[in-house]
Amino acid sequence: MTRTTPTTGRHRAPRRRRWVWTLGIALAAAVSAAVMGSGSTYALWNSSAETDAVTIRSGTATLAVTAMRVTDAAPLAPGTSTTGTFTVRNTGTVPLSIRLALTGTKVAYVPSVPDAAVLDELTVRLAAVARASDCRAGLGGYSARPTAFDTGSGYYTLPVGVTGTACVEVVLDADAPQTVSGAVTDFTLTVTGTQVAG
Repeated sequence: MTRTTPTTGRHRAPRRRRWVWTLGIALAAAVSAAVMGSGSTYALWNSSAETDAVTIRSGTATLAVTAMRVTDAAPLAPGTSTTGTFTVRNTGTVPLSIRLALTGTKVAYVPSVPDAAVLDELTVRLAAVARASDCRAGLGGYSARPTAFDTGSGYYTLPVGVTGTACVEVVLDADAPQTVSGAVTDFTLTVTGTQVAG
């Protein structure tokens, strides 16, 4: 016969498994760290930086134009002409596209004849020359009646610091009528420089 020892009194409750909670907290912390790590990587992909400050200066467009010097001041007869020269210098900091236009005309001393009748007997010619002494009658170039004289923008390009010399010729038509005899015509030639895109 076997003898068993009876248990008396209180017995100890089974031990709970606390390691499950510890493992759960550790996993949650690892997932949080992984999410924060991926957020940090996302921030790096979308990072921004500033450049150093730069100074941008605009160019200047300025011209210096001399008064026209008449090289032949003889009165005009039908079929003859008179010439004159002037210079244009680009004193700015950008190349300029040059336009020349007659912007004002005035006819005097023929009160009985309309201005248009006198102006329609004249032709203005413009040519670029190397020096004033090269200006003479019959040079090629742009030509038109005074009321329509306008080379338009881009007639020629004047680089920075360069001086151009223009030769202007005014021709009286060979078939000009006697009614325009004695007329005096003044005109204003306007030079415009526009910055060349580039």
